[in-house]
Amino acid sequence: MIAKQQDVSSDVITISPNCVALTIAGSDPSGGAGLQADLKTFQQLGVYGMAAVTLITVQNTLGVRRLELLTPDLVVDQIRAVREDIEPLAVKTGALGSAGIVEAVSAEMATVPVPVVVDPVLVSKHGAALADESVMNAYRKSLLPHATLVTPNRFEAEKLTGLQVNSEESGIKAARALRSLGAECVLIKMGEYAGKSLHLLAMGDQVLSLWMPRLAANNTHGTGCILSAAITSAFAKGNGNVQEVVEFGLQEVFKAIHVNTELGRGIHPAEVRALGH
Repeated sequence: MIAKQQDVSSDVITISPNCVALTIAGSDPSGGAGLQADLKTFQQLGVYGMAAVTLITVQNTLGVRRLELLTPDLVVDQIRAVREDIEPLAVKTGALGSAGIVEAVSAEMATVPVPVVVDPVLVSKHGAALADESVMNAYRKSLLPHATLVTPNRFEAEKLTGLQVNSEESGIKAARALRSLGAECVLIKMGEYAGKSLHLLAMGDQVLSLWMPRLAANNTHGTGCILSAAITSAFAKGNGNVQEVVEFGLQEVFKAIHVNTELGRGIHPAEVRALGH
């Protein structure tokens, strides 16, 4: 029997060339974080996603077991191959892994005329170190000056600034210190304060305290990646208002934590759902 062929001509979906984003990040084979989380977030938010791989991890929801870096020239070749064919409208960086990769990516970002979101992934969700002091120096000297927005958590902010970040006041000082290193805007993920989740957004001379409800949930694997990817998606769609794209990203993370995937025996992945769902 020959199966009847279905007419799908009316179901073809056209992806707009004005909604394209590139992530430069490491791979999480469990799909909860890294470039896999970035690409899923792009897709769910209506953005065509591309990826340049920087490093390979061996990990799952229980932790990181192994990490292997790609060479800086291979990372750059991926970026250039993409850009000479499909120019992204926004770029984000995730785990870069070595000073050589940070410096090579920085040189490429100097030629990118679109928003660049830098998520300085220095420590995994499970506490595994993903970078050493040479990497921190490369971020300070090379990459932060090309960042439209940098999105460290408070521990990463401490490593990058050398300041202790354990209060709203100290977080504000760290945010200003990161701006002095060249980042146009800074978003520090401070964590829980007074039963809520605090984020500090530094733009120009002002630092805004953005508060979100704190969820007692185990569905938080990949939330940092989702936040920066959602922000990048909004930039790719043409929204240049930093406060608006940050607030959009925070809302998407809040909704993603509500999606109880119950996947894995460790920290469950958060999961972005398509807009309107």
